[in-house]
Amino acid sequence: MAEPASKPARILAAHPAVQTGMTMTDALDLPELKAARTARREFLDRLEPLRSDLYKYCRRLTGNAFDAEDLVQESLARAFTQAAQAHSPIANPRAWLFRVATNAFVDSYRKQTPVLVDALEQAAPDTADPVEVRDAWAELVTLLPPQERAALALKDLFGFTLTEVADVLRTSVGAVKAALHRGRGRLAAPDRSRSKREAPDRRLLDAVADAFTAYDVPRLTALLLADADSEILGVLTEYGADNISQGSIEHTLDVTKPYRYTAEVVDLWNEPVILIRTVRDGRRAVNDLMRLTTEDGKVRSIRWYYFSPGFLTEVAATLGEPVELNGHHY
Repeated sequence: MAEPASKPARILAAHPAVQTGMTMTDALDLPELKAARTARREFLDRLEPLRSDLYKYCRRLTGNAFDAEDLVQESLARAFTQAAQAHSPIANPRAWLFRVATNAFVDSYRKQTPVLVDALEQAAPDTADPVEVRDAWAELVTLLPPQERAALALKDLFGFTLTEVADVLRTSVGAVKAALHRGRGRLAAPDRSRSKREAPDRRLLDAVADAFTAYDVPRLTALLLADADSEILGVLTEYGADNISQGSIEHTLDVTKPYRYTAEVVDLWNEPVILIRTVRDGRRAVNDLMRLTTEDGKVRSIRWYYFSPGFLTEVAATLGEPVELNGHHY
């Protein structure tokens, strides 16, 4: 008589993947995934009127445009998941979306350094000047714990009431007042220390920009590591040099389009990046940006900002150039 199967074995045998003969290496390409992609596009369309404020809020929380756009994308991904799990209408989408972004920021901050919590409930001074907060934000953002950053941004920069701030932060009005008091008090002691991202290989960036401007797909592909990855933020991720070449690169460098692309390495916010412009009838406009990580003389990863309108608007304004935006999805 055979011994009865163990509990883990019985559970595994009952799994649909085992029952249908599916293995862990089978491709996951279900009709439901296509429906989910469609639903996500429609969801983003509904949130489009809020996207500008979301980027500005994330920009205030993070202190730089690159991290801000990362936070926007993380917030939208979380928002889609949370909205799908909600069993009642979202009454205040703006406040709800800011709460999602705040939680995403706090989570990312906790991964870097412990969050300091002060339970004192002191009232914020009535004489605090929002203009002073706004002007000091570049210094302020480097030294405040995330809840204090969020409280100051919501109250002094976005005009939320104390009650609304408390709702976004899931705390009491007294705790919000305490966070505002602490944050404003630290304005007098700025700390400009910031962690820096490792700079990519400048010569490699120049080679990528030259190949891109020349529409030389084989040369561009040869600059990628075989297992490189490419992400068009919020829309598409590709893995492997061949997939990147046959996907985003060939789609972008399509000679039948009624305009041309040029690429140039520029120093933006103390980092070398590849700026992509469109050229139409002799007029040039900022249209995209490639942020690369490099390894052993080749490209490890590419991040494209083609569908990041708030980010590209800030890039163009910083460079003093016109911008041509692309919306937030294909």
